[in-house]
Amino acid sequence: MASTLTWLDYSERDRRRALDVIDLFRETGTVDELGLAGVRNSFSDLFFPGTSTIQTRACYFLILPWTFLRLERLRVSSSKAAGRARQAEVNLNRRMLSGGDAAGVFGSQAGDALKRLPSEVYWGGLGSWGIRTFSGHMWAYFRSLDAFYRRGAEFTNTPRDPEGRSAAPGNWHPHVPEPPAGFPYENVSVALRRQDAEYLRDRIQARHPESLLAVLVGRASPPDLAADRPWQLSHLAEVSPTLREHLHDSRLFAICMQGAALLYNLMLSEKQEHDGRIETYQAELADWVAEVQDLESDLADWRLDGVWSVVRAKSRSLGYPTQSFVTRWIDNLKRDGPEALVPRDSVARVLVREREIQLKRGRARLTNPRRLELWGGRSGTGRMAYRWGATKVLLKDIFDGLDRSEGDAGNA
Repeated sequence: MASTLTWLDYSERDRRRALDVIDLFRETGTVDELGLAGVRNSFSDLFFPGTSTIQTRACYFLILPWTFLRLERLRVSSSKAAGRARQAEVNLNRRMLSGGDAAGVFGSQAGDALKRLPSEVYWGGLGSWGIRTFSGHMWAYFRSLDAFYRRGAEFTNTPRDPEGRSAAPGNWHPHVPEPPAGFPYENVSVALRRQDAEYLRDRIQARHPESLLAVLVGRASPPDLAADRPWQLSHLAEVSPTLREHLHDSRLFAICMQGAALLYNLMLSEKQEHDGRIETYQAELADWVAEVQDLESDLADWRLDGVWSVVRAKSRSLGYPTQSFVTRWIDNLKRDGPEALVPRDSVARVLVREREIQLKRGRARLTNPRRLELWGGRSGTGRMAYRWGATKVLLKDIFDGLDRSEGDAGNA
């Protein structure tokens, strides 16, 4: 029987946490074996708010509002809205797949049987960027439509106030650009028109002016996208001192904690007595040790206070055991040096072993022979990039749109 993940409380926070868990398994090399997702996601939200690792193209930030606004104009009832919306999304994906640029279009493999619709992936981002003004999750939105139509009818029958301050209720930002002519049957593609790109840029800057995302979308400089990690952009003049400090903390955290993941994989390889894997992880740890040794001056004065403050600010769940594990790992690293963490009798190995047991209990690979046997040979060793890879794709789409002339035929 296939495993499923179910939640009964339809709160937006619970739903986001559940989807975060699902998304972890879509990122090769970044599975959260040591329970650090709370920190990683907090920095990701800080730098690139409204994004996720499975957002594929920026066009969906407009195609989806256009789709839902069209359903509202057609006054589709609450009972039919979910089904009509799904069919509309499937049809749009089908049309985009037939276009010249189909990279990142949903349904390229599953087709009409797509399990996770673009609206599910982008719903949170639409709210974060202020494009969606309805405050609940998508199913609550569908259920609210009948009442929404009634409120709209009441508003049209109510005299306007003399100063024109009243406005009809709305679920979407009032200045969402009009869709291209023929939408949703024609001119459906992943390419953004100039006015679309300008709108997304303005929404990001209005809602998240202090983020790295706002800095980059304001610069619209393609060379910025050549960076491998977000902290490589900390030198930009538009980056504030506070944001620069957060980038510094994220860099040290990513580098230092990658060592714990590599050590964990080495320990598993040793338990399996797999000589090839042992040699691989010994070599990768040797490279990591050399890199950390070059960071000695940065680490000497580094404190984790900035990391914990970001987690608190982003309301991510992070318990004492996680803070204790990270603090002890960093303390050992700073006190004994990275080379002392690798030997078989190191305190760091005990720390990693205890951490896996704490997280997985009877399912821990280091203590459960069956779980160890099923291990594929690499798990969670990728260095944290805080959604930079997915964000670069979105930014490129926006940059390309900003570079188009007003009369360009490229439409989203």
